[in-house]
Amino acid sequence: MLRSMYSSIGALRNFQTKLDVIGNNIANVNTYGFKKGRATFQEMMVQQLSGASGPAAGKGGVNAKQIGLGSMISTIDTIQTQGSLQTTARPLDLALSGDGFFAVASIADVTRVNVDSDTNYGDNKILGGAVNNAVAMNYTRSGNFYLDNNGYIVNSNGMYMVGETGEKRIPNDQIMEASNAALNSGEIFFDEYRDFRNDTNKFLDLSMKFLEAQRTFEDAEKANLESGGNDPQLAAAATAAETARDNAATQFNDFNTDIYVNQRTAFTTSAQNMNDGIDSFIGETGEVAYRMIDPVVQDPTIPMPTAATANVNDLSNLVSYAQSVKTSLDTAYKTFENFIAKAEMIQQPTWTDSLSGSPGLIQIPPNARSFSISGDGKVNFIDQFGDLKVAGQLMLAKFPNDAGLERIGENLFQQSNNSGTMDKNGDGIQLEEMFKPGDDGAASIISGTLEMSNVDLSEEFTEMITAQRGFQANTRIITTSDEILQELVNLKR
Repeated sequence: MLRSMYSSIGALRNFQTKLDVIGNNIANVNTYGFKKGRATFQEMMVQQLSGASGPAAGKGGVNAKQIGLGSMISTIDTIQTQGSLQTTARPLDLALSGDGFFAVASIADVTRVNVDSDTNYGDNKILGGAVNNAVAMNYTRSGNFYLDNNGYIVNSNGMYMVGETGEKRIPNDQIMEASNAALNSGEIFFDEYRDFRNDTNKFLDLSMKFLEAQRTFEDAEKANLESGGNDPQLAAAATAAETARDNAATQFNDFNTDIYVNQRTAFTTSAQNMNDGIDSFIGETGEVAYRMIDPVVQDPTIPMPTAATANVNDLSNLVSYAQSVKTSLDTAYKTFENFIAKAEMIQQPTWTDSLSGSPGLIQIPPNARSFSISGDGKVNFIDQFGDLKVAGQLMLAKFPNDAGLERIGENLFQQSNNSGTMDKNGDGIQLEEMFKPGDDGAASIISGTLEMSNVDLSEEFTEMITAQRGFQANTRIITTSDEILQELVNLKR
């Protein structure tokens, strides 16, 4: 009786474990990249009542007499079958069609990974030796990836995508010094430009008022002369117009003499220095940049009218001059703005249309206009100038026994003693030991889709029913054994 009871108790534990596995499967039925589990049983122990004997003394052989002592968990398998694909149209949602895992990692040794930090740029390469010496490798089938604030491709837990980096070029010290010098000279120039532009606006305003006052005066004086000077009102209007013209002339000439001429000279010097700075920048960096147009800073070739010499024609030319200076300043500012943008841009890293040949982290620059990931895992982007560049190449991990990988939660797997390893030579994981999507039996990548869980609810519910019935049947063994024991106890009566 005791044997049957304890066998059933062990079976209850086993079926509870199986229900735990089923419950986890059902809980993750909508978890992207999830791989279902499966619990299997095996007979635990056998008690030998008598051994088997062969034919002897005219009798045939006799089989052994054995009583089983229950069951135990044989395996809890991870079923690495392909899940269905769900279309999302999001470019960073990636599904694997076939064998393999995305390789994601956290940085284990910051001195071995040359990544962007603060205002310093890195080329994203893993430096010196094996990949797994620099980063803690993990593997996943969950392909919902994101970009962090520096443009690195990461998973939902912030682990970096590992692959082959694009050829990212970092500006050297000479270029940085030339750029900073250009930006400093630009800051000085802008102060002078702002002041001169404000004064040019005032110069234009005063010259237009001077012109309008001169026209009013000439019209009033003509009307007074035509009346023979006999109309007091016309005479008074002419006198008032002359006074207003004289005041306008005084305001204009005082501003021109005391302020505008000096400000124009200061701006001329600043613009010349700016052009010298542009020439130096071109010589130091080899970049193409345009100088500012010189006529904007030259003195006018027309005379500066006074109240005594003013006439409408000269003042009209003066207004036209002021307007041309203002237009030239707009052109100069556009040249200055483009140059400053180039000086700032040259401090940024640049990418080529080639891969680096080195393992590392994959980064899409934040100023990229768009990006795409092809079926072979190549990450391309359009830069701010509309040129096609390569950010990197996604690489996959494959194992001799992927069912032997250990779950560590968060949709991640780790290598185990029975999964096999990508490291073929014992020198750590190298880039060439990883797999390009679509090559050598590795999965291809389908962008804009996600692999769904491979849990089949109908199968899980069926397994749940069989586990429930098995659990119930074993409870019946316990209650039946208990009733028999009760009968034995009652024999004493």
